Amino acid sequence: MSSSSLSYVINHEKLELKIRLLNLQELFIHEEIIPEFLEKLVQIISMDGYIKHPVIVDSDSLVVLDGMHRIAALKKLGCIRIPACMVDYQSPSITVECWYRVLKENVSTDHVLQLVNQIGFTLERVHTIDVNALGVPPIFAALQTINESFLLLSNFQNVMEAYQDVKRLEEALKRSSLKICHETERDAFLKLKEGMVKAVLLTPKLSKKAIVETALSGQVFAYKATRHIIPARPLRVNVPLTLLQDETKTLEEANQELIHSLQEKKLKYMPAGSIIEGRRYEEDVYLFEG
Repeated sequence: MSSSSLSYVINHEKLELKIRLLNLQELFIHEEIIPEFLEKLVQIISMDGYIKHPVIVDSDSLVVLDGMHRIAALKKLGCIRIPACMVDYQSPSITVECWYRVLKENVSTDHVLQLVNQIGFTLERVHTIDVNALGVPPIFAALQTINESFLLLSNFQNVMEAYQDVKRLEEALKRSSLKICHETERDAFLKLKEGMVKAVLLTPKLSKKAIVETALSGQVFAYKATRHIIPARPLRVNVPLTLLQDETKTLEEANQELIHSLQEKKLKYMPAGSIIEGRRYEEDVYLFEG
């Protein structure tokens, strides 16, 4: 662990973590915001008076990897800057996974297939699903029940449009009173096997290149398109909104104040698998205390 004039640096064995404040207008998001989740987050941060955790940002492109809603929330709260953990996105230690959609209701497969057809998508029954084919025209997604496998086809042109079709399908199923949840690939199939969900909607995996290029172009993927696996992350930086809103301070002055605050705290290392505030973290965690 070390510090510089602009960043508080944590040297993890797989990745260097640089904590600092960034100007909000300089950042690029790559996923849509879920309005109802944003409103809840705005209320929580406003009541706390500070933001707990930094967003994760690619140090080269300034594309946000994790924390889209926090960025939108701070903008609504009149902030001009945000705490960020800057990382080397091209490091092989950072990987991109998916959020699969799962249907929890006790609904028949025929009913689900009928809904898919009504939306205008084509279904193709297959023996097995090749996940590498998802997002390659004309296959925008796939559907797996306990006994059957289907490819979902449409006229999309690229992976961004594929995710728009995923969003259309997800929202249509919700309008039909079906409960849709998001799970990791592993958990989705584990729950399907155990009978806890009735079907899994498999989504395309995005490349880092596609994510960066899309964000820098000013476009965004549908919500819950990516799940970034990062070897380690810092938590509880607890930066007050007053510092994030203060236009009288320069960015450098604000960073100096942040670094001093972090240096005064105790840094606690917690290994992957630790449960913090009811959430299990797949990555190592550095927790600021005090």
